Amino acid sequence: MSIYSSLYAGVSGLTALGNSMSVIGDNIANVNTTGFKGSRATFQDILNTTVTTGNGTTQVGQGTVLSNVSSAFSQAGFETTDSITDIAIDGEGFFVLRPPGTTQQLFSRSGAFTVNQANALVNSAGMTVQGYQLDAESGARVGTYGDIVLDSTIAPPIQTTKMTLLTNLDSTSAQSTSQLELRARWDATDADGDGKIISETDYSHSATVKVYDVQGNSHDVTLYFDKAFDGLANKWDFIVTTNPEEDPARYDATTGVATDAAGGLLASGFIQFTSDGKISDIQMGADGPATVEGSNEYLTFSADFLDDQIENPISIQMDFGAKWNGAWTSETLATTQYASTSVNMFQSANGFARGEIQDMKIDEYGVISGIYSNGKTVPLYQMCMARFNNNQGLDKLGGSVFRETVNSGPPAINPPQTNGLGKLISSSLEQSTVDIAVEFVKMITTQRGYQANSKTILTTDQMIQTVVNLKR
Repeated sequence: MSIYSSLYAGVSGLTALGNSMSVIGDNIANVNTTGFKGSRATFQDILNTTVTTGNGTTQVGQGTVLSNVSSAFSQAGFETTDSITDIAIDGEGFFVLRPPGTTQQLFSRSGAFTVNQANALVNSAGMTVQGYQLDAESGARVGTYGDIVLDSTIAPPIQTTKMTLLTNLDSTSAQSTSQLELRARWDATDADGDGKIISETDYSHSATVKVYDVQGNSHDVTLYFDKAFDGLANKWDFIVTTNPEEDPARYDATTGVATDAAGGLLASGFIQFTSDGKISDIQMGADGPATVEGSNEYLTFSADFLDDQIENPISIQMDFGAKWNGAWTSETLATTQYASTSVNMFQSANGFARGEIQDMKIDEYGVISGIYSNGKTVPLYQMCMARFNNNQGLDKLGGSVFRETVNSGPPAINPPQTNGLGKLISSSLEQSTVDIAVEFVKMITTQRGYQANSKTILTTDQMIQTVVNLKR
């Protein structure tokens, strides 16, 4: 074995350790880079040479070589910021990005995002964050993922299709003294001249729910309840009403007078309770006898509200907390009849008026919701995330961005907190995984190793010089 081989072994050490110092320098340079994953250099020995010894043959190494530079895809700490669009990943996964003018997909752990002039959610390099568009009413994902563009600065009005009223009707309440059925006590024409459409003595309890027409105009729908006139136990009559002025088919806007005593009366019916105060039956008819049962699990009534709705009135489901499926089944929360004060426990209606976006929020599932001036919070997008079988196989492109390779395998793209993906934290950024103290220790050992290898070369050179000096 030639003495010159020790020279090349020393050179291999210098080369490998020089590359290692480059890795350390890159880590230290990125100690404050958002989402940066520190790298680690590993080495392996070079193929050994077989030499003959007194005991046979043995092997002598030929130096070292840089084996691999791997990234530390461990969880880093979080930095709190004052920007909603700064997002950190707590757990596995990468954000999915699309570079401008391409259909390429890139991936990053850095969530320092902003909204650009086109209302797109982008990173500092202008790459658009990918996500699923959401249905404004149900919040369900619509189609596949694509660019997140927050162009819904205006929330168009949504017509009410369902209203819910959960109330307790006092079982000890006395029936009204009126001898008329509850629906007959409603008098839009004020025939008795008392200035009231219905008197406070004509019912035991009432509740008003605000609903919206197709143009976003709000309307008050009021329900009145009273013990049934037919004297059956545990039975309550109810009527569904609105202001007669908002019933154009039965109201003369010129004279300002209702043309029908039933103007504004949208529906009437009854609720039958069991002896223990739970719903056993509900019936409701449109402005007349109670004959209609369960439409799409709930009772339904119609309302005109607008002149152009006289021919095509809107249909609204009435939910008292019980569904029809061959029989009435009470839900967890439902209208009841107990011996306590009549009170409205819950009331709501879907739909809303037009609104302008004022703020937005991003939850741990990556759902981006707009907060509008009409008081509504509307889901707009849900961010998607990618997961790889082999993170180490990803190709670093700089800018805290990675590209898939054959070694990494294709990405599995899903919403956050599914398929092993982590959750998202808004107003936070993931810090670098670089520990500067550890890097300084590595720097010291690398420096000493480099010096030792240089000594190997220097000593080998002196040995060669000794051989040269054998001949004078």
